[in-house]
Amino acid sequence: MVIAAFENEKNLPLNELMIPLDEDGIERSVPALNEKWKDSRIFTRYTSFPFRANTTLVEEGAALEQWFSETGWFVKDMEWLLGLEHYRFWSTLVYNRGAIESVVSFTQSAVPYYLAGAARSSPSVFPLYSAAHRATLQVICRMITQRESDRCWIGKEFLGELLYKHYLVSIPLLFDLLPVYGRDNKQVLTLMVQTIFKLQPKYGQDLKVGLKFLQSTFKTIQQQIVTDRLDGNIASLTRLNDLAIYTLDCSTVLALLVECYPDCRSICTELAMEQSITNFYDNTIVVLYKNIHAMDNESTYLTYLNTARMELLSAFRGIVNFQLETVLDNPQRSLIPADKFLCTLTECLSDPVFVKDYQRHYPVEQDLDVLRQACRSVDTFKMDFVQNAYCLEDGANGLSNGYVEPLPEDDESFGEAAGGVAEDELAEAGPSTASGPVLTPEQQIEANVQKVLDVLPHLGDGYVRKILSRYDDVEQAIAAVLEGNLPPDLANADPTEPYIPADKLDTLFVETGIERLNIYDGDEFDVLVHDQIKGVMKKGKGMPGQPKNLKEMLDDKSHVREMKGRYQEYTNVCDEYDDEYDDSFDAMADSESKTVRLTAAMRNALVDELEDDDEDDAEVEEDVGQSGGKKTLDFCENPEVVRQRYEESRRSKFQARQGGFVPPGGGSGKDVVGKAKGQGQDKSVLLNRKQKGEHKSSRANHNRKQGATFKRNKGMIPS
Repeated sequence: MVIAAFENEKNLPLNELMIPLDEDGIERSVPALNEKWKDSRIFTRYTSFPFRANTTLVEEGAALEQWFSETGWFVKDMEWLLGLEHYRFWSTLVYNRGAIESVVSFTQSAVPYYLAGAARSSPSVFPLYSAAHRATLQVICRMITQRESDRCWIGKEFLGELLYKHYLVSIPLLFDLLPVYGRDNKQVLTLMVQTIFKLQPKYGQDLKVGLKFLQSTFKTIQQQIVTDRLDGNIASLTRLNDLAIYTLDCSTVLALLVECYPDCRSICTELAMEQSITNFYDNTIVVLYKNIHAMDNESTYLTYLNTARMELLSAFRGIVNFQLETVLDNPQRSLIPADKFLCTLTECLSDPVFVKDYQRHYPVEQDLDVLRQACRSVDTFKMDFVQNAYCLEDGANGLSNGYVEPLPEDDESFGEAAGGVAEDELAEAGPSTASGPVLTPEQQIEANVQKVLDVLPHLGDGYVRKILSRYDDVEQAIAAVLEGNLPPDLANADPTEPYIPADKLDTLFVETGIERLNIYDGDEFDVLVHDQIKGVMKKGKGMPGQPKNLKEMLDDKSHVREMKGRYQEYTNVCDEYDDEYDDSFDAMADSESKTVRLTAAMRNALVDELEDDDEDDAEVEEDVGQSGGKKTLDFCENPEVVRQRYEESRRSKFQARQGGFVPPGGGSGKDVVGKAKGQGQDKSVLLNRKQKGEHKSSRANHNRKQGATFKRNKGMIPS
């Protein structure tokens, strides 16, 4: 295969360029992006050098020697890839998957910026690692470069489709790049990320999926810690350290993504990423910090967790700042984003540790001042509420280490509650009075203890109280603990000693000299200490005001007096009679009566019913006349009378239907027997015989089966 001399004289893009090829004496043109131009080179994958994360020191040994060998070949592969011609570079990336896998291996195994000190600590590792770091970034930059020169360039749409279709650049690759290159090469990485999203808008949907994955990762880390606490398991220090590194990595990715690609803030707002950050900050990072601190108070991973907190604060600031920028860009339509900004800050109040740290690093009052000037129609009540909730925190720098002090009351609200003291009177009363409410000695001790715990959270409350009792102020006590300059008795005491308040019974015994074992000793119900107590003291049976015995209860007629007034209301009834009302009602009833027209069928039915009623009345009168008095009802009617009445009713029914003929012994009502033979037959008998002959086949076997069944049921035929 011979490649003819090639120069892109027409300055065609890569997707339209054809390259001449002489293969076995046959000349033809092959597209510039083709498998013919790929290189079958086997690329080396990068592996991280051995080091300890807690000390950031490189481990010497055979593993380090192997790393030197593999990383040297990796750097040569990247430099060789950069030296390829334009069409060969793209053909190798597309048709040789080993090339892009080698690039991805470095982004996955390289140390992030917060562990880069491990590479710098070794003079032999740092130069080689820096070469690999630089070469990989150059390859990725060449991958997203549309035009290298006038004759080496590629169409924008084609490049975006090429990167997306062949997975040369993906959202996981960007997430791996951010912690590796984000801090040292922030400008280059910002340009790179923004260029990728401009080349292919489809990456926007993938980014949304990636942010959802970050949210689920926060929940997974939190669930791991909560599960250990619920099951009573004590997680190992190694596991806690791994969770701390994972937390810092996720926090760094989110913070750098917001900084390098500001357009993602709208997606974060849509996914409610702000609530995920604050919830993860209070419920996961603080607990993780305490668990690691309890096992190793000098652990390096505590610093990593503090770095993660700073990254989350920065990410939250960038997301909520999107609403402020919207307000400033379009003040005429700033009400909705301003309201969203205030709602987000309000929802974060359920996470006090985050609120305190956010206020210390990004004061909210400055944002509220901008909001007041840009949006005049914003709800002032919400703004005042947010300002009072955030700005009451102290202005100290640093993080709170997860311990929240009680919020001091506002000066104005406290003055009004105390009786409306004016500001001038507070100023005249002195600086101590004007600065806030006067604390009792016990409250002052609690405030000092809380200040010490903010700096030294691993100490117990009782131990801190002992230390404060030896020193004049909080600063001296903290300095003595940090310097190890404590008195011998405090140095040998238990630093985790809790504070157990004094028992009220012991105090009562000291004051009165009376020792009693009663649940009411010393409280508001103690009759031996207080002259006037709350509630009713019951002595004996019953309750105060109730009857003492049965006779007194029966003689009590108080309920009659109570009901007398109620029943008295029912006596107020008007007895006047209005005769005109009855006349008008009768006239109205007569006017509403209408004549009902009956049909012939209704009239016959009515006549029959009336005749039956008359016959029944006649029978009753006859019975009464025969007995000479009122007929008594029989307990059980005579069966003979019942059968006779049934037979008479049956005969009358047949007479009405057949003109008076009743067959003897029952049976059908039609006469087919007639007179004796030779005497002649009536017309009706002949008609009945004819009808019977025509319809006898309607029953199977001339009704013999039915007759046999009837006889068998009556016991005539043995079965």
